[in-house]
Amino acid sequence: MSLDHMRTMLTTIQEYPNCEISLTFNDDDQQPVLYVCYKENLFEVIHARTQAVDTFYTIESTIKAIDKELNSNLQKNL
Repeated sequence: MSLDHMRTMLTTIQEYPNCEISLTFNDDDQQPVLYVCYKENLFEVIHARTQAVDTFYTIESTIKAIDKELNSNLQKNL
């Protein structure tokens, strides 16, 4: 997925803070890797396997974290 597409999706969920919108990022086997939502003016990135939660204030920092985790997961599967 392109970074521009991620940016668009994150912008969309940020524009609707009163709605419960979440994004799921899957690996190549369609297993969830990350869940992302927007709560209380923060992006929450939840790691599917560990349920660890990271929070970010900006779209750019959220994109970097998502991209890093997805690339890390891709390398593990090679």
